Amino acid sequence: MDAYLSREARQILEALSLVSSNSKSDGFLIGHKRGHRLFVEKILPSKEGFFPSLQTYHQLEEFFEGQLLGFFSFRTDEKKMSRLLAPYAYGKLFLEINSIPQNQLAITPYVVDYEKNFFLRPIKLKKSR
Repeated sequence: MDAYLSREARQILEALSLVSSNSKSDGFLIGHKRGHRLFVEKILPSKEGFFPSLQTYHQLEEFFEGQLLGFFSFRTDEKKMSRLLAPYAYGKLFLEINSIPQNQLAITPYVVDYEKNFFLRPIKLKKSR
């Protein structure tokens, strides 16, 4: 399994990192799955911690008609990670993002997986040229 990040989605992530050098942005990844590839087409910024309640998350899932692929976070911490390691996030994509010098992003992609416990399984990221 791998993930593909569209040019538009990458631009939004880069813009979010420019808005604040201390960015703590979190949000959702919108797109679709084809075969073993997750295609991220859009970015939806959210409040820190992704969503206020599980009910809100389910409403977003319904609103985007199953196109909610996963989550992204700048400056990920243990609290955010523990929130993602849960049944509702199984199979979802997670992009851990860090800003590096020269206004570039270091993006580490994972899929939420389960084997006795939930964990983040690293996958490959394909980027548009």
